[in-house]
Amino acid sequence: MDYKLKEKVKTPLQKKISREAKREGIILDLSDLHYILDLDEKNEAYLLIIDLKKVYFDNPENSLNLNDIDYIVFSGDFVEGGNSEASFEKAFHFIDILSKQLNVPYKNIIIVPGNHDLSWNITMSSYHLAIGTPRPKDKVVTNIGTDLFYLRRDSKEWYKKFTNYSKYLYERLYKVPFPENPKEQLKVILGDFIDNKKLAFFMLNTSAQIDHFHRKITYFDTEGLIKASRQLPQNNVIKIAVGHHPVNIISGYDNNIPFANVLQNENFKIYLHGHVHRSISLDYLNPQNINPNMIMIGAGALSVGKNGLWPGVPGRYNIIKISKTDIPNKIIVSVNTRQREYIGNYWQPAYIYYEDNGKRLTNVWSNII
Repeated sequence: MDYKLKEKVKTPLQKKISREAKREGIILDLSDLHYILDLDEKNEAYLLIIDLKKVYFDNPENSLNLNDIDYIVFSGDFVEGGNSEASFEKAFHFIDILSKQLNVPYKNIIIVPGNHDLSWNITMSSYHLAIGTPRPKDKVVTNIGTDLFYLRRDSKEWYKKFTNYSKYLYERLYKVPFPENPKEQLKVILGDFIDNKKLAFFMLNTSAQIDHFHRKITYFDTEGLIKASRQLPQNNVIKIAVGHHPVNIISGYDNNIPFANVLQNENFKIYLHGHVHRSISLDYLNPQNINPNMIMIGAGALSVGKNGLWPGVPGRYNIIKISKTDIPNKIIVSVNTRQREYIGNYWQPAYIYYEDNGKRLTNVWSNII
């Protein structure tokens, strides 16, 4: 299947429109590619692109123009296993096809790593058997008599676990290595969006502290988020945070709630995430459970295999439209959610939102935020 660059010569009508005020912008929201060697990334791109041509928000006759997509967001888990360089190559090829077909430059592609994107070969080899008194990041094994044996972690080597993610994805898109130090990994992409408003994506590595011993630890860099947020102009910037893991504000402990609090008080409009594809939860995936100041939108899983989904839990992705309003500091956020049952299947509308006081289901949700 051959993909060709689309013609970029504008018609007189397109030139006229481009000179007019741009009142809305489009974000393609994807997550959890989970690429393996036998997954056909060309066919996956084909199925996604033909589905995008069917997308509409208000009028079926006014379907999405592929050239209208401003940014593409990938919320982590590009590969099934972070040791596989060939799987990362496939994931990048998929990204590259979308970039060319949708005319979205690399600088407008947002990526964050997920828990599947780190190399367990690296984290495992960074632990070495020792005897004595373990430090907080070491792993106790056993004791024999009064001797305590533990695995000592070489943190310098341990933090190299995102080497493949950096080499095959991050460096190709942004021309710089992905920092090894979690305190340096938060990146902000700021760009033009709609009339008199810029869009700022805050890219977070919520998987920074995960390894084979600690598989469910989430890392929300609240301090880094505050610092980065306050370096930007406070007016006319729409702030969107992107991480792999959802923020658990219902039963969450540790740094979940402080992070959610900062998102709201630093005037973030949206938190985009992935990861939720085993147990569906409206609290994570459905923006209709609305906070009047900020919403959380989960992308589900794009191409995770059958073993990664519970029966009845489909793969999902979102197309997000942000429109300007005449209300100060308010925007209209519309979400069109698409779904399918398995890899290789065609996409279709995901009827998960309620309208008309719960009397009708729709795949499009919209509200002023």
